[in-house]
Amino acid sequence: MTKRIICAAIASSLLLGCASKPQSPSAAKTAGSSVAATAPSAVTASELLTTYPKLRLLTPEPVYVNLELARLCRGANEADLRSARKTAGPHAHSTIRIYMNALAADAFPRSKNAYPVGSVIVKEKSPLWYTDASDKQITLPAGVGGMIKRAPGYDPKYGDWEYFYAEENAKTEVGRIDSCRDCHSGASSRDYVFGQWASPAAGE
Repeated sequence: MTKRIICAAIASSLLLGCASKPQSPSAAKTAGSSVAATAPSAVTASELLTTYPKLRLLTPEPVYVNLELARLCRGANEADLRSARKTAGPHAHSTIRIYMNALAADAFPRSKNAYPVGSVIVKEKSPLWYTDASDKQITLPAGVGGMIKRAPGYDPKYGDWEYFYAEENAKTEVGRIDSCRDCHSGASSRDYVFGQWASPAAGE
């Protein structure tokens, strides 16, 4: 009887030892790294359109995309706007605010190298008015655009960025948007991210 009790106790202690065996530090680190590496890239454009104000704001004040247009004493007209868009892109006559998640903000000062997968950059656009051919004041819709760094192979020719753009009373565009890819090709040496808007403190 005593022998049976001793054997049962030994078996019980062995089972408890197996069940409570701690995970090795290297295994725990690997598991954590895997989650950290995959989780950021899972973010979607629809999520960001509602949550982007919680990201890091890199422009304390709104920044003019094209300062020359903003400085015109008479105000910009339609011809000015068409001309400016050739060099400054579709958002030429706007002010913008730039938001980034931690991955993108940390990479921004070193952006000649590729941004890590999961990097998020959001541009909040507030357009300015201009006058059309009949001298009527026109204000373009406000909008929010952004880019998400996807895994290699998503769009290798254009840096594997997924773009999105939402404008008032318009359908949201998401994916490999040609107009965004064409415009950002002008910043291919910086992994397709412009930085002229940045203050020295922000990394420019």
